[in-house]
Amino acid sequence: MPMSRSIRTAISRFSAALAILLALLAAGLSLAGCSRGSSELDGTYRIGVRLEGGTGRVSIASPAKLVTSNGQLTLEVVWSSDSYDLMVVDGQEYSPASTKGGSVFDIPVDSVDATVEVQARTTRMSTPHLIDYTIALDSSSLEQGAPDQDAPSADNDATDSADAGEDSSPYRDIDLGCDLAHTGAVELAYATRFTVDEFEGGYRLICLANKDRFLIVPQGASAPQGLDKDIAVITAPLERAYHAASNSVCLIDQLGVIDAIAATSVNPQTCSIESLVGAVESGSCAYVGSYSSPDYERLAQLGCTVALENTMIDHRPDTRKKLQDLGLIVLTDLSSNEPTALGRLEWIRLYGMLFGREAQADEFFSSACESVERASQGKGTDKTVAFFYINEDGAAVVRRSGDYVSQMISMAGGQTAFSDLGDSEDSSSVTMEMESFYAQVRDADFIIYNATVDNSVSTMSDFLAKNQLLANTKAAREGNVWRCTSNMYQQMTKTPQIVSDLRAMLEGADSSLTYLEKLS
Repeated sequence: MPMSRSIRTAISRFSAALAILLALLAAGLSLAGCSRGSSELDGTYRIGVRLEGGTGRVSIASPAKLVTSNGQLTLEVVWSSDSYDLMVVDGQEYSPASTKGGSVFDIPVDSVDATVEVQARTTRMSTPHLIDYTIALDSSSLEQGAPDQDAPSADNDATDSADAGEDSSPYRDIDLGCDLAHTGAVELAYATRFTVDEFEGGYRLICLANKDRFLIVPQGASAPQGLDKDIAVITAPLERAYHAASNSVCLIDQLGVIDAIAATSVNPQTCSIESLVGAVESGSCAYVGSYSSPDYERLAQLGCTVALENTMIDHRPDTRKKLQDLGLIVLTDLSSNEPTALGRLEWIRLYGMLFGREAQADEFFSSACESVERASQGKGTDKTVAFFYINEDGAAVVRRSGDYVSQMISMAGGQTAFSDLGDSEDSSSVTMEMESFYAQVRDADFIIYNATVDNSVSTMSDFLAKNQLLANTKAAREGNVWRCTSNMYQQMTKTPQIVSDLRAMLEGADSSLTYLEKLS
């Protein structure tokens, strides 16, 4: 019996629906294949990876190669630097498979969406040390086939050359204008505001981010003929320096070369570095008044050859010119512009080159990095910290999230209460009206009053008298208001100890520490 038209129509519709259903099932299976468990994978894949931790100057290639076999997953980690000679994963040590074009390691991972805590050892400083990192895999990016090794990762472009010793700093200019052969570059781990290049004969070129250049001439040698006129010549080691940068006194003290400072504008009455105070009191170092108007005649009498200034000199071009007219070379310490706390500290290596204490500087810096890493080993907390002071106008002055104080808070496991205030080349601090400031600080777990700038606060009563809104903050109500000691800014070399103090505060210390004092 022939089928009726209605039956044929029903069958046709059923067939179409079945085809759609099968197509959907096939699509579902295809999608499921992208998120299937590692036990179902076999072969070579490429997967997006993200690196966290460290300084941000080094990166890993993304996408990375992921090899699976018998349910075991192995991730190939390709660093943008060839200075890594060891990785540690779950206590197991791994050696690099290659160090050409970046250190390459094969490490195990649990799954395609794993977050792996690792350590990588860098050899870029005098003493190798481990740095903590986190590698996060992005399972949504998983694709069959190895990554294209010829295609550089976008994450690496900005860091490859710097980490490999071919510094990409825009201010670096190694053209001396003469025939000295360039032999290499000094690798810096954290500092970004100076570079150092080496030339035959032991000459070194320092380039600063303010575009100043200095040729360090070894003892017994002379400046090469034909040297560009914009390059100032400094003969090392320095012996008759004029020092006007209070933030770097501790670096010179750490190197044991205070006796090479013939004159200073660092006020001995407010200086916390005993060796400098003693030198002024004994007469071996002359206090010549403020950096803005030093005793020029005295500087000339003392035979000072180099003026070590901080960035405040940029606001006094007349002072700079008078110093230069006297024959002094002006070198501006830009460490305060470094984006990281360890970047500031690495300026000790520059001073080591100037004063002939390079080995001591490298050894100290390497040890300090290890100490900071040990102090930062504890797991992060959800505790927020507000660091500020109240200025004469009654406004709050806070530090940006990228500032070195904020970074030390992060190293200690805390979070800055002003995380929305990002980096700025213009200033590391922000002035806020009290109402908007209070909205951000009221729920902070801890308050640290910046007594380095405003030393008028030594008790809780002093603190609360600054503004009535402060009494309503969570930190004030719970008794978690601290102040930093007045000399903290002059103690750059104590960065590891400051981080340890911050960690102790976050963990509930109930008494004064070395660089933090609890208000009562």
